[in-house]
Amino acid sequence: MSYKAEDKPLTVKAVKALLPVVLPHKWRNDPALLLAVKKGWIFPGKIVEDQLIEMSAGLLKANTNLYRSEDFNDYSDAKFISVSSWDRMYRATLDWEGLKNKKGVLRVVVYERKQNRLYYFYIPRRAYRSMRTVKIPFDLNTGDPKDSNKWWAYEVDSFKELARIKKEDWINVR
Repeated sequence: MSYKAEDKPLTVKAVKALLPVVLPHKWRNDPALLLAVKKGWIFPGKIVEDQLIEMSAGLLKANTNLYRSEDFNDYSDAKFISVSSWDRMYRATLDWEGLKNKKGVLRVVVYERKQNRLYYFYIPRRAYRSMRTVKIPFDLNTGDPKDSNKWWAYEVDSFKELARIKKEDWINVR
């Protein structure tokens, strides 16, 4: 997974929103960690990827096959995206470059800056296979979720659930 830091202040805000969700209490206020966040040395995408493995209770393991592009051994991929405004729309977008070589589930964490909130999505391949983009809409003024398209059906309740959900669970529940 990669996460570019074109917008360093946004990256720092996103990391600060992630820390309480993914790290134990003793590490959240570690001075060295906070300095690394402020300097922009820690990227949210890498935190998401590492902590999904950590919180999965052994279900996820890092992909060690150099010929595969997925983050995890079950062919799933971690994504961290921020909501942004474009052409009077406020949405989180995964574009074709982020989707084209994927073969499994997307485990997506979305950061919404107006409410400083995180949203979690478990999107199976069958849902995005024929799509060129995944667009998750939010209200332009308030930042509230707009449950107006199919992607909101794939929202899960917590980061821990996102880490521990398996393909079989999703097929049986949804």
